[in-house]
Amino acid sequence: MKTVACIIARTNSIRLPQKVLLEIKGKRMIEHIIDRIKSVKGIDEIYIATSNHPDDKILGDVAVQNSIKVHYGSERSVIDRMLEIGEKEEANNLLRITADNVFTDPKILELTLEAHIASSAEYSRAEKLPIGTTAEVIDIDALKRCYKTIEPDKSEYLFYYIFDPAKYKTLVTLPKDDSFLKEYASLTVDTPDDLVRTKFIFENVEKELILYRDILELNNDRKIPHFEISMESKIKLPNDRTIEYGEFRKTLDLKIQRSLISYY
Repeated sequence: MKTVACIIARTNSIRLPQKVLLEIKGKRMIEHIIDRIKSVKGIDEIYIATSNHPDDKILGDVAVQNSIKVHYGSERSVIDRMLEIGEKEEANNLLRITADNVFTDPKILELTLEAHIASSAEYSRAEKLPIGTTAEVIDIDALKRCYKTIEPDKSEYLFYYIFDPAKYKTLVTLPKDDSFLKEYASLTVDTPDDLVRTKFIFENVEKELILYRDILELNNDRKIPHFEISMESKIKLPNDRTIEYGEFRKTLDLKIQRSLISYY
């Protein structure tokens, strides 16, 4: 089994320009993610999967500086970039990590990867956690099948298409500890308010590697700004559609019920 991590990154963000390169605690945001992925056991290679647009060339420099690999591919098709990396590396499984999820938890991801391999799943994710806490594990053959059924340029929303228990063998990892459950919260970085939250966490948790558990402890002690999200918050879907987060959670809960479950 060969597993390759793909950090999906570009520099073309609109609401928070060049967010992946913003410096927090002496490191660019994407470098925090790289360090977290390096700590996950079972990963054979790490790539920054970016585009061939000239503005994204700097991400290749970041990859070299951090001793990982880079792949330049389609500007719009995330799935093309991932499949090209998978074929180049002859990978069995790919991890999809988005570069705005600076608090991707390496311990939860490691347990999800272990459960994915042990159960021969095709698509695996951790659930019932804040947005931006985890990543996805995808079997390469399942990704190829998915490619044939979607518009590749819409694969920024890959999760929407491949987290489908009717078409793929899906697995969800869930915490045994109910205090971990926190669906109506976010740790992703997409707006100036998200950046305020991120800096607050880094400034108030004195650890080199901040885990989800540490963030919950901080929130219990001092309320983290912009952490909670409402049921009415809007979630983007393909074709410029949106859905309220409460409704979105209902669809996810149905998919979870139809998936294999692994507890950690």
